[in-house]
Amino acid sequence: MEKFRVDIVGLHHHDVRSHDREYAASAVGLQLVLQPQPENVKDPYAVRAREGRKHVGYVAVPDLDVVYQALAGSGLQRLRGVVVESNANPPVLTVEADVERIDWTYEPFDDSVYAGWHYDGLPLMPRRMEALGDLTADLTDALAAPPSPAGAQGCDDDTLRIMTESLLSEHLYDLSREMTRARYRLERLLAARSEPFLQDAAHQLRQQKGMLMRHENRDHVARYLFIELPTQLRQGGLEESHYTYDNRLDELEQQLRAFPWQMYDKFLADPVDFLREVYYKHVPRRHLFPLLSGIILMILKGRVSIGRWGREGDTEPIEQIRSLTPPLSPSAREGAMKAAIRELLAKRDALGDLVIAQKNQWAGIICILRFDYGVEADDLRAFCRMMADWGFGRESGHACYCDYESVSKSSDYATTPFNKWRGSGTAHQRQVRAATELRTILRPKIGYR
Repeated sequence: MEKFRVDIVGLHHHDVRSHDREYAASAVGLQLVLQPQPENVKDPYAVRAREGRKHVGYVAVPDLDVVYQALAGSGLQRLRGVVVESNANPPVLTVEADVERIDWTYEPFDDSVYAGWHYDGLPLMPRRMEALGDLTADLTDALAAPPSPAGAQGCDDDTLRIMTESLLSEHLYDLSREMTRARYRLERLLAARSEPFLQDAAHQLRQQKGMLMRHENRDHVARYLFIELPTQLRQGGLEESHYTYDNRLDELEQQLRAFPWQMYDKFLADPVDFLREVYYKHVPRRHLFPLLSGIILMILKGRVSIGRWGREGDTEPIEQIRSLTPPLSPSAREGAMKAAIRELLAKRDALGDLVIAQKNQWAGIICILRFDYGVEADDLRAFCRMMADWGFGRESGHACYCDYESVSKSSDYATTPFNKWRGSGTAHQRQVRAATELRTILRPKIGYR
C-alpha cells in the first residue's frame, strides 16, 4: 500500500461556509471522500471533498496530480481518506489516503487544446518567475539528496533556510502547472526532513494552499506582471534595444486571441480574475510565458483596454497601465486621427451599408475627438472648419463630409461627453454607432486619451 497526503481548501465557499473555521478546528479524524468532478465548468479536473453528502471543499490544485495518479494506479473512481491535520486560519484540511499503487508517471492533463497555437513575438519571460524556477529546482535537489557526511561539502542549514524562506515569499508569483506540481513535491520533501525549520516550512506551504487563490494575492501578482514589470522594461530601454514589432502588432494580437479558452479576452476583462483562470486551466509554463510575453508587449504598445480591475473595480491600476502607453508626437497623433476617420467613413456593416450614412453623424465623431482625445476648437463651426482642413469638408469627395449645417442640428451630441448622452430611437442609435465605431478604430492606433 502507498500512502499520500493532500490538502482540502475552499471551505468558505461550500456547505460548511457558515462555520468553516470551527469545522476545520474539529475535523481531525473525519473520513472524507475525494470525488473527481469532470462536469465542473470552471475546472474539469477539480476533485471535490465531501463528508457524506456534505460538500466540504476541493483538493488544492497543487495536489491534483497525485489524486489522479492514485486513481490511475489503483483503478478506483474515487478515494477515501482521513483528516490527519487541520488549520483553522485559513481553513485547510490535510487528508491522508492509501491505495495499492500510485502511478507516478500518469499525466492527467490533456494538452491537445494547445495544438497549433503559437506566439512568435518578443519573449519577455518575467525574471522573477525564471529565478523562481531555478530556486525550485535547486531546493528540490538539495532536499532529495542523501544527507552529507560530517565535514563533507553539501547544503548547510543556513543555505536551506534562505532557500525555503525565498520559496515561501516568491512561489505565489507563478501559477503555472509546473509550479503547482513543484509545491506538492517540495512539501513532501520538507515534511520528510527532521529539522524543525524545514518541518515548519512544510506546514507553511500547506497553509498557503488556502491562500493561493485569495483575491489579495492575485491582485499583488497582477500588479507585478502587468504594471511593475512593464514599467521596468520601459525604464530599461526595451524599445531601443529590441526590434519593436510595431509592424506586426495586429498579427501578434490575433495570435493572443487564439489562445485556448479566450484567455486574452479574460485578461482584458479583468487581469486579477485572469490569474484565477490560469490556475484553473492548469496552463503549463511553455504556453503561459508566451501568453504573458504577448500581454506585456501589448501593454507597452498601448493596445489594451482593461474593463475592470478586481472585484472592487479599482481604477488606479488601470490608469497606471494606460500611463505606460508611449506618447505619439503631435503630428503622428493627428495623422492617426485622420487615418481613423477615413477608415470610419469607408467602413460598411454586415449588410454592406456604410456605417456613416448621414452627415449629422459627424456630431458623434466630433464628440469623441473633443472629449476622448482633446482636439480643441473655439466652437462647433471652427471644429467643422478644422475637419475641412483635415480633408473631410465639402471638397473632399466623401459622401458624408463634415458639414456645419448638418452637425448643428445634432449639436447636443457634439458638445456633450459620450458617457452623458441620453436618448433613444433611430437618430440616437446612429450617433452612438458613429462614436463607438470611431473609438474602436482609434484606440489601437492612439490609445485611450
